Amino acid sequence: MSDNHPLGNRIKKNMKALKSYVQQHGLSCYRVFDWDMPEYPLCVDLYEDMVHVAEYKTKHPLDDIEYLQWMEESLLAIKTVLKVDDDHLFVKRRERQKGIAQYEKVGHSGELKTIHENGLKFLVNMSDYLDTGLFLDHRITRNRVKEESAGKKVLNLFAYTGSFSVYAMAGGATKVTTVDLSNTYLNWSKENFKVNGFNPDEHLFIKTDVKEWIKEEPTELYDIVILDPPTVSRSKMAKTKFDIQPDHPEMIHHVLKHMNKGGALYFSTNFREFQFMPKRIEASSYEDISLATVPDDFRNKKIHYCWRIIK
Repeated sequence: MSDNHPLGNRIKKNMKALKSYVQQHGLSCYRVFDWDMPEYPLCVDLYEDMVHVAEYKTKHPLDDIEYLQWMEESLLAIKTVLKVDDDHLFVKRRERQKGIAQYEKVGHSGELKTIHENGLKFLVNMSDYLDTGLFLDHRITRNRVKEESAGKKVLNLFAYTGSFSVYAMAGGATKVTTVDLSNTYLNWSKENFKVNGFNPDEHLFIKTDVKEWIKEEPTELYDIVILDPPTVSRSKMAKTKFDIQPDHPEMIHHVLKHMNKGGALYFSTNFREFQFMPKRIEASSYEDISLATVPDDFRNKKIHYCWRIIK
């Protein structure tokens, strides 16, 4: 049955359609199924020889036994088509995440694996968190930052595992400052520097609440800033709460104070109902680059919104 399963057939179709795109861009990590069929609320990502499956919680008519059978058949179809065994298959159950829940641990293996993207290396953890440590949908945005970073000072806020920082380094940035509230992710960022041959000791890694830090008087001005905040933040470690929709104009206002005139701010969010409020933002210009930065392997073009804002 797994050889002629609707999910397996759709993945085959998607991979065939993506073949030239994947070869052209030399991709080894990309999305092969993006909830393309309503009866399969799954996102399936290839990470080289590993497969990451995220199941989204939805209302369905299945009882517990029927659900277990559905899941078993779905995973068997994925393993058959993508030719992976259980040791290389990682399955996560996703709900609407609030605050930093999506970043909290769901496992404890601590095992980091090296994958490749655009000639760079990144350490991913396939089992311990809902996410792996590298958001594949921002592949194009990262490359844009790389292409603009030569001779520039770059600030990466809510940096997570520092992938934007690594891209900036690869692009020839003179200084990269990486800011996050989590020691775990800052250390992860430093390891991502090291595997690419960059010395983290020559750059700043700041553990702090970004929302408070940006309100301080700047001690240095930056040419490029990456701002990809959570939708809602109510972390116990953070001093203040945050909600992306009402609070983004004020946050962007504070970030712009840390930038040189003419500098570029890349602001993004994955909040599906987000409404950008440019009239409340004092900037020289802004450009909606959302569609231009969503890769072809993501059929859901609302996976993120992104703006390039010039001070």
